[in-house]
Amino acid sequence: MSLFETDTNVFENERALMEEWVPDRLPEREPELEEIAKSFRTTIRSGIEPKNVLISGKTGQGKTVTARVVLEELHNYCQEKDIDLRTFEVSLKDVNTAYQSVGKILTEIEPETTERPKGLSLTDLNERMFRRLDEIGGYIVFFLDEIDNLGSDDDLLYQLPRARSNGKITNAHLSIIGISNDLQFKQDLSAKTKDSLYENEVHFDPYDADELRSILYDRVDTAFKPDAVDDGVVGLAAAWTAKDTGSARQAIRLLHEAGDIACVEGSDIVTEAHLDDARDELEEVNIVNKLKDLTINDQALLMALAILESRGDTPARTKEVYSEYKRVADAIGTNQLTSRSIRDKLTNLDTYNLAMTHKRKGGVQGGDYYLSELRVNLDSLLEGFEHVADFDGIVQDVDTFSRQSTLS
Repeated sequence: MSLFETDTNVFENERALMEEWVPDRLPEREPELEEIAKSFRTTIRSGIEPKNVLISGKTGQGKTVTARVVLEELHNYCQEKDIDLRTFEVSLKDVNTAYQSVGKILTEIEPETTERPKGLSLTDLNERMFRRLDEIGGYIVFFLDEIDNLGSDDDLLYQLPRARSNGKITNAHLSIIGISNDLQFKQDLSAKTKDSLYENEVHFDPYDADELRSILYDRVDTAFKPDAVDDGVVGLAAAWTAKDTGSARQAIRLLHEAGDIACVEGSDIVTEAHLDDARDELEEVNIVNKLKDLTINDQALLMALAILESRGDTPARTKEVYSEYKRVADAIGTNQLTSRSIRDKLTNLDTYNLAMTHKRKGGVQGGDYYLSELRVNLDSLLEGFEHVADFDGIVQDVDTFSRQSTLS
């Protein structure tokens, strides 16, 4: 038998388990769908510029797919009503400066531009972007995914919503739907950007076990053959995931892996034993996926904790973590966060079950303070960082990087 063949196939439509799959309905996110859609009703009703929307929540909570469903329905409705509206989806996953983000937008709005422009000033790039947007005209909605990667370099998030009132464009009406996985993202923005961007905030809470069970049953009905998934598998996958991250993406990935294992073993039914094996196999993969979902500053902060742990210096106080974080940020060439942002960022790592932070009483001699440490195995985490390109130089010789800190 070929390496690529299996004795059995439990899948009916395996594509329904892929990350890019958009389901026909999102019953667990009806309130969020309604809240996002509300921002565009004044445009449909009275021709008023759409409101900006910021969507926040942990990864795997359906933020991106919910926004896509709203925008697809908005696009179809505007076509029927002959309303001139365009949407552009731009992922900011691999950018962390205003310059890079404008360049990324130009690759979306200029058909002839296939790579981010280089060698121009930010002012020139902005003028080029606004000139092209005015040529397009009408209502333009930018769907900016992973907006938190911009950190404090948030000039784009100020410029786009204010472009018309600041005289940058005359023929177009711009608005933003921004998605952030960082629950503390708002605190890093400048006051003027907050004022421009935060017209409507929609927060996605983590799915609970019942909601995950409902999502998984829908996927099972579409993705698997009838009666190919044993009783109890869906409930167990939902319970495990709810205790970890509450991520639908993680739960679906777990179910998919269990189905693949069943095929390889020649089973016509996915059992709880297959699910248990899938959980073991995905442990390291889950760390990699969590790392890739973090902003570069969250990654740098987690690496700082890993370095402290490699020296036996955890649990560590926040000021010690910040000191190590600054060295990591310098080494990978990213803009540093302020010290006051660090505790909130550590809390964000806690929500991903990658680190933990707890409060300690200072006693008579001083005030309360916070201690942080890793939640995951150090070796597994460093193996995960091998898949994150910016950290190659540190991961290859953590011991040397760690010793440099003690000598400085």
